Amino acid sequence: MLSLTIWCCGVLLEALLLFRGFRAKLFLRYPNFYIYVLTLFLSDGLSYLLLHVLKVPSYDKWFWYSGFLILFLGCGIVLEIFRHVLSPYAGVEKLARVGGFAILGGVFCFAVLYPIFAPSDTVAKALYVRLQRDFLVVQAILLVGLLQLISYYGISMGKNLKGMILGYGQCVGTTVVIFALQAYIGRRFEPAWNLIQQISYLAALTIWVVNLWSYCANPVPEATIGVEGDYDRLVARTRNMVGAASTELVKVNRP
Repeated sequence: MLSLTIWCCGVLLEALLLFRGFRAKLFLRYPNFYIYVLTLFLSDGLSYLLLHVLKVPSYDKWFWYSGFLILFLGCGIVLEIFRHVLSPYAGVEKLARVGGFAILGGVFCFAVLYPIFAPSDTVAKALYVRLQRDFLVVQAILLVGLLQLISYYGISMGKNLKGMILGYGQCVGTTVVIFALQAYIGRRFEPAWNLIQQISYLAALTIWVVNLWSYCANPVPEATIGVEGDYDRLVARTRNMVGAASTELVKVNRP
C-alpha cells in the first residue's frame, strides 16, 4: 500500500513538473531533462496498463528496453548540466560533451544488441543490473568531477541547475549505495531496496518541482579562466574525469 501511494505521488509530481516545464517554456532550455521526465511519466503509465489493465504476465523485453532507455536519458541530464555550467568555458564544455556522447554511444549500442544475442532472459536481466550499477557509477564520477570544477573556479549557478544537480545527484548516489548494500546483504535486502529507491525518486521530483517552477538564469561567472596554463589544467582535469568514467564503464564487459 505504501509503495503504491509513493508511486501515485510520483506520477502526479511528474505530471506537475511537465506542466510547469511547458508553461514556463523550460522544456526549450533543458530539453534533455524534460525528455527524461516525460519518458518516466510515459513508462509509468505503460507499466500500469500492461500490469493492471491488459494483465500481461511477462514483459521482460519491455523491462530491458525501457530500463536502458531511462538509463540512457539519465546520462543526458548529466550532459545538460555540463553544458549549462561550463558554457562560459567553451573548450572544456566541448571536451566533456564529446566524451559523454562517446560513452552514451557505446552503452546504446550494447543495450540494443545484447538482448538479441543473450542466451536467456535471466542472463540479460542479470547483466542489466550490473550494467546499471556501473553506468550509474560513471555518472557519479562525472558529477563529482563537475562539482570539483565548480568549487575550484567558484562557478555560480542559478536555482534551476542547483535543483537539477541536487535531485539527480541524490538519486544516483542513493542507487549506487543501494547496489553496494545489495551485493553485501543479498536478496533479503530487495524489499527495502525498492522502497528506498521510490522514496529517493519522490524526493528528487519534489526538489525539481520546487527549483524548476520557473526559469532562473545562471549568474554571470565571477571567475574566468585567465591564463593559458590555467585553462590547460582545467582541460586536463576534465580529460582525466572523462577517462576515469570510460574506464569504469568498460568494466561491465569483463567477467
